[in-house]
Amino acid sequence: MSSTQKGHIFNLLSVLAVAAGPLLAKFGLLEISAAKAAMINAFTIIVASFLLGLFTKKRVQFYFEKDMLMLALFNTLGVIFLFVSMDMLTPVEIGFIGRFYTVFAVIFSVFILKERLTRNEIVFILFAIVGVFLFVEKGGNYQANLLGSFFALLYTFFFALTNVYIKKTISKERSSNSILFTNSCTTLLLVSIYAVFSGQLFTGTVSLEAVGFIVVSSLFSGFIATIFLYEALKYLRFSVANVTRAFSPVLLAIISFPFFPIELTWQNITGAIVLLVSILLLSVSDKKKSKGKTTEAQTEAQT
Repeated sequence: MSSTQKGHIFNLLSVLAVAAGPLLAKFGLLEISAAKAAMINAFTIIVASFLLGLFTKKRVQFYFEKDMLMLALFNTLGVIFLFVSMDMLTPVEIGFIGRFYTVFAVIFSVFILKERLTRNEIVFILFAIVGVFLFVEKGGNYQANLLGSFFALLYTFFFALTNVYIKKTISKERSSNSILFTNSCTTLLLVSIYAVFSGQLFTGTVSLEAVGFIVVSSLFSGFIATIFLYEALKYLRFSVANVTRAFSPVLLAIISFPFFPIELTWQNITGAIVLLVSILLLSVSDKKKSKGKTTEAQTEAQT
């Protein structure tokens, strides 16, 4: 199995895990505030990272470095805006608006990571974005909750920015689990400060059932999905990995449909087909490009 194939497998597993998160979190947010949910999310990931380190006999480390603190700051803002928007919108709406993550990710990969895209990759990426927009076009009106939609856009922006910094830190051969541990520890501190100043920490009741939903959601979308993403970024370019993740709204809609039904139109169906074909072609293009680089390197070594 080539390194590119490994990257796509890790990325697919990450997408599958992250798709279930918003639905579970929404059930928890019915009985708990967004700030408390964000704190539970960060604490759950810290415990999971620590236990994973013990299980694999690779103890987690806390990286007290400038780039890691920047990473944690962006992640904290993303987590806060995510739970605030999930508290105001349905999981399906969150998945729909989350399509803008792909747009931000591609922009950051070009302007911050200085990644270069081939002409074919640009075409596939554009088609993938068009496919996502077609899929989410269900004739709904999100103007009924502009504030929630605005917060949802902000969470996609900061998560895309967070993953740019993840890509840069991964290149330094740091432990994926330790990066997640460091990130979550700092996020818990900052989110707790937010909970105190927003007045949500000591108000309301805490339901064990709600906590359970948030914990399971955090394990899927915050821990398992993130670990797989970190591993995928070791083998894939940032732009390719994140365009592939645009498939998550499709999965989220399928999972959430029994609880939050949506209207299916020809735009939805066409968009899903365009999205899947574009992702497939993009993956094949990246695989060929990686093989070409490997062959070129081997030729230079022989000469």
